[in-house]
Amino acid sequence: MTDQDGAESEDPAPIDSSFTALSDPSRRSLCRYAMRTETERVSSEELVDYVVERAPEPVAADADRQTIALELHHVHLPKLANAGLIEYDRQNDVVHVDRATIADRLERARDTISDLQDA
Repeated sequence: MTDQDGAESEDPAPIDSSFTALSDPSRRSLCRYAMRTETERVSSEELVDYVVERAPEPVAADADRQTIALELHHVHLPKLANAGLIEYDRQNDVVHVDRATIADRLERARDTISDLQDA
């Protein structure tokens, strides 16, 4: 893709999908967890535990945990995967984490914001 000056510019789709994915506090929290974890594979149950621990209100009932698990499975993890921030294996209910990829996407988002501020 070229910009108005004829210079090459990157495709905005990955940046747009990153911003969309990061627009939700739960997904930002999941990215934070992914950046801090020591392992490259994380079970969705581990992520549910992480979200429950950081919930603004105590999660008392199993029904609340189930709701969080369903939201992760059907909403948050697919959006993060579509943005290329994680790989989500729905069949095995496992998230594959590549910290370098996440860091790259976050850096691109930061650069985009910086460019807007400099305009």
